[in-house]
Amino acid sequence: MPVKLPAAKRLLALPLKALLCSVALLFSQAPFAVAEPLKVGDQSGLTQALLHAAGEDQNLGYALSWHPFLAGTTMLEALSAGAIDAGVVGNAPPVFAQAGGFDVRIIGVASGAQNYNALLVPEGSAAKQVSDLKGQRIAVAKGSSGHYLLLAALQQAGLTPREVNIAYVSPVDAQNAFASGKLDGWAVWYPFVGQATSRGARVLLDGSAWPETGLNFTVASLKALDDPQRAASLGDLLARLARAQAWATANPQAWAEVFAQTTRLPVALVQEMLAKQALRYVPIEPSVIASQQHLADLFASEHLIPRPLKVEQIFDDRFNPLLPQNP
Repeated sequence: MPVKLPAAKRLLALPLKALLCSVALLFSQAPFAVAEPLKVGDQSGLTQALLHAAGEDQNLGYALSWHPFLAGTTMLEALSAGAIDAGVVGNAPPVFAQAGGFDVRIIGVASGAQNYNALLVPEGSAAKQVSDLKGQRIAVAKGSSGHYLLLAALQQAGLTPREVNIAYVSPVDAQNAFASGKLDGWAVWYPFVGQATSRGARVLLDGSAWPETGLNFTVASLKALDDPQRAASLGDLLARLARAQAWATANPQAWAEVFAQTTRLPVALVQEMLAKQALRYVPIEPSVIASQQHLADLFASEHLIPRPLKVEQIFDDRFNPLLPQNP
């Protein structure tokens, strides 16, 4: 026989039952809306590997989703389309992205890799200086950091691009042509520089005279930057990248082993490459913008982009205060 509660207790029991039902309903649903992962573009898996090796992928307040790209140009196209939120590219692709009206911004700068780029001549070449390449066939990837180095070196030597025979080819195709003796020069970057010199090629000059060739950029989509939650995650990611790069520069042997494993390049080649640079993140400031302006101006003068640019318009320095003071 059921026990009948007194009236007062029945009145107290009703709200309790309602409360319990509400709690059950609450826990039957997601407790909160989980934010989408921050989508990061990555070339050769190196950005992800760098964060992991430095321990900077731990205790994130957001998830990261990694997306592979073969080149910075395609990564910037994806950024502009909103397919990814951020990535790291070299110095040249942002110039072409800006010229194309892409919805991207540079939010971080790493400096110190200018010796990555070099103008090579084959074993046995009689060329001692850039002017000796007048009338010769030189390969370069169009619109790349190597392309800028070639143009700047020709300008310094008093030559115009019309006074040499420039062949626009990918580094892989140029590597084969260079090895078979079909080229008199090749403007390229590591690891191709190290691979070629190990087979007898000679460095005619590198990018040490042009600091702008040694800039790497962390880039983000306008769509992500306009979202307060994603923008906060981007700032945190940039700070982590800066600390991770500082770790890599301070621990070249450990980073070389991770780098080699990630890219499947020989450790000795990676060690040689890392010895050529001292990358560190620096604030976005007038000197950085001026360096990038040099690059854009030279590309514009050679009609590689349709119009002159004011590169300051693609920089966003809101995250400068988040960079480590002594990365």
